[in-house]
Amino acid sequence: MATDAIIVLEQLKCIRESDGTGHSEPYIWPVLIWIDDDTLATPALVGVTAPALGNARIVIKSDMKAGQVADIPGQVGILRVRLDDNQSVRQLVLAVALWENDETPEQAMRDGYQAFVRELGLAIADNLLALNAATSPEQRKPIIDAIKNRVRAKVESAIRNGLTGSQKVRVFLGTLNLDDIVSSDFSSFPQLQSQAFSLAFASDENPPANRYTIDGRVRAVPVVVDPCASLVARVRAAQATVDGIENEIKILQAQLRGQNPPGEPPLPKSFIIAEIRRIRAEELPPAEAALREARTALSICRSRTPPGLPGGGTLDPS
Repeated sequence: MATDAIIVLEQLKCIRESDGTGHSEPYIWPVLIWIDDDTLATPALVGVTAPALGNARIVIKSDMKAGQVADIPGQVGILRVRLDDNQSVRQLVLAVALWENDETPEQAMRDGYQAFVRELGLAIADNLLALNAATSPEQRKPIIDAIKNRVRAKVESAIRNGLTGSQKVRVFLGTLNLDDIVSSDFSSFPQLQSQAFSLAFASDENPPANRYTIDGRVRAVPVVVDPCASLVARVRAAQATVDGIENEIKILQAQLRGQNPPGEPPLPKSFIIAEIRRIRAEELPPAEAALREARTALSICRSRTPPGLPGGGTLDPS
C-alpha cells in the first residue's frame, strides 16, 4: 500500500505592502522535498518536486493591497508525492519563495527558478544530518538561514547570468526593474498526516515593508488499489478496437460517396463495397465478441467488489 502526500497552498494574505506604485503582483515558487528509505538509498538523499517551468510566474493577484486575500491557483498551489507505507522514514519539507513581479526578462526569471529548485534540494541534502540532529526551532534556525542564503545567492547569480549585456546595462542605469524576492519560508512535516499549516513572509527591512502569509494544508490520502483495474484496461482496449473498426467502415463509406482523403486517388466502388462487407463479416464480429466478454468479466468483478473499494457496485470502466 501507499499514501499520497498532497500539499495544498490555499490562500495568500497580504498584511502589508509598499510597492512603489501602491500595489503588488505576488507570485510564488513552491518546492516539495521528501525523504524516505528510497531517497536515502540514492546519492541525492532527497526527492524534489515543483511546478512546471511554465508556471514559474503565475501572479496570484494583480494590484494586491494590504488586507486582501487571494486563492492560490492550482498550478502552483498543489504539490504531491506518493510514498510507500513500508518505510521507516517518511518526511516532507516544503519551501516557498514569494516574489514581486516587476520586469525581470522571462528567460532570466526561468533560469532563477530552475536554480532555486535544484539548489534547494542540494542544500537540504547537504544539511540533512544537522537538521535531523536539531531538536528545537532555535537549533534549526541557523541551519535554515544558511540554506536560505545559499539558495538565494545561487538564484541571484542565475538571474544575473541570464541577462543579456544590454539588459545588465539597463539594470545598472535603473531603467530595468528586476523582480524582488519578498522572502521565503520553510515548513517540515516529520509525520505524514493530514494537518493545516501557515507560512510567513516578511521583507528584510526593520520593520518589514512587505508582509504576507500563506495558509495551507497537508492531505495524507491512502492509495486504494482497484481490484478490477486489469479488467477495466481490458474493456477499454476492446472498446478501442471496435471503435477503430467502425471508424474504418465510416471512412470507406465516405469514399463510396466520393469523399476521398486529400491526395489519395479514388478507389473503385466495387472494391470499397467488398471491403466494407469483409470488415463487417470478418473483423467486426470477433471484436464485438471480445468487448462483450470483457464487459461481462468486469461486471462479475464489480459485483464481487465491496462498496468501500474503488468501483464497488458499479460497472463504469471509465
